[in-house]
Amino acid sequence: MSDDLGERTEDATPKRRREAREEGNIARSTDAAGAMLLLGSVLVLASCIHPFLSSLAAMLENSLNGDQLASGIRPDEVAEIVLPTVLQGVNAATPIVLGATAVAILAQLLQVGFLVSGKALEPKFSRLNPMQGLGRIFGMQGVIKTAMDVLKVILVVWIAWSLGTGILPQIAALPELGVLRGFEEIGSMGMNLAIQVGAALLALGVADYAVQWFKHERDMRMTKQQVKEEFKESDGDPQVKKRRMQIARQIAMQRLHTAVPKADVIVTNPEHISVAIQYDPESMAAPRIVAMGADHIAMRIRQIATRSGIPIVERKPLARALFANAKVGQEIPADHYKAVAEILAYVYRLKGKTMPVAAA
Repeated sequence: MSDDLGERTEDATPKRRREAREEGNIARSTDAAGAMLLLGSVLVLASCIHPFLSSLAAMLENSLNGDQLASGIRPDEVAEIVLPTVLQGVNAATPIVLGATAVAILAQLLQVGFLVSGKALEPKFSRLNPMQGLGRIFGMQGVIKTAMDVLKVILVVWIAWSLGTGILPQIAALPELGVLRGFEEIGSMGMNLAIQVGAALLALGVADYAVQWFKHERDMRMTKQQVKEEFKESDGDPQVKKRRMQIARQIAMQRLHTAVPKADVIVTNPEHISVAIQYDPESMAAPRIVAMGADHIAMRIRQIATRSGIPIVERKPLARALFANAKVGQEIPADHYKAVAEILAYVYRLKGKTMPVAAA
């Protein structure tokens, strides 16, 4: 229902992108991956072709050894003769296979990064809907896909024709070359053609990836209602959040009612800041802040202090400094020992008490 509540005008949120990625819904192009695999495999083959052919020639030479053929091969010697030949062939082909595999993995990593998701393999019966299938075939995505396929065929034919007409003299001269030289020339021409086709297909693949990315971003867009609902889910309903804040304030006020009566003095700004300080020379090395707050909390601290008979002293610089640099439950910073000691001495004189020596 929420998908229909308005137009998709909002960019996808990080949560939506994360969920889509976990489901395998990401921007990717099979054409780009295929082109990278083709071009990369051709380059790997070009770099490994000479060692591969040398190993292949040695393998054929060993398997067609004249002495073995003349003397015959006993059944118990088949494994001794075939196994080294097979291992030699595997060793020759391994670099090519590993290189092509690395290229295939790299092609996927460049597009989607490291992603393992089994949700894309889960059966979805909605895909069996014939109307949706016709929509995919004859829709804009189907038209773009068909156009890209036709363009690829035209491009490959054009490259093959252009290259073929340019190397006609070389093709005509092939009969004059030896067998090995002729095969080398044919391989060189085929490799050149494959590289040019792979580069052209890669360019088309990059364009197709750009189209897929644009379509993915468009499909990922959200309505304003969807953004609001997601905000409620992630940050909590505003009413519930307001209720939690009220409960937190109530708890804080209850702590004030418990902590402020224990203070010896309240240092104020005088209206915006209140700091409740307690000092017990038997259990404390220095005066400690038991409550502190600004604005309405500061006013509440003064109200509790007035009802509890705790002196309130106005010291603007000290109140600001303690509020900025100290924390509730901790001792006052050493820089303010002297100022606080003077206030405590004044309070003790008001109460007719003697100022403890340790606090001075």
